Amino acid sequence: MLPLQKNIAMERILDDKQYKATMDRIDELFFATNESTPRTDPRLQELDRLSASVEEYEKGCFCQ
Repeated sequence: MLPLQKNIAMERILDDKQYKATMDRIDELFFATNESTPRTDPRLQELDRLSASVEEYEKGCFCQ
């Protein structure tokens, strides 16, 4: 399991290697949380940031 990453601003994904690593982390966080996890939980906050990074990366890949 990857370590919890605290207080990280959204980082831009630059290549497929970073994309894969980010998707793997999202998968871990998704299964480590559920509907009852409070929005203040650092895992959900990290999940939100990583999801936003992936969304931006995918927009660039599919809109070119």
